Amino acid sequence: MGGTVLSASQGMKIYGAKCAECHGGDGKDVSVAGKPLAGAKGTLAKLSGYKNGTFGGEQKATMQASLADLSDADLKAVADYVDTLK
Repeated sequence: MGGTVLSASQGMKIYGAKCAECHGGDGKDVSVAGKPLAGAKGTLAKLSGYKNGTFGGEQKATMQASLADLSDADLKAVADYVDTLK
């Protein structure tokens, strides 16, 4: 449990830097570029798919570029944080 809390804490920092502009600080905003993330399922699989190019629609290239410099641990941390959003 402690690892997930630490992961979510790190994920919050990464989310703020990489995701909040399009998805909102609370994961509920829908901009032209972003979809709401609060309550989403399969976040880690989607993030991994965006990064490696096996998932995504019209924002696939944008997401792939945004995630390119993140490690697998960073993706897990972001997913853990997104999972806390309601």
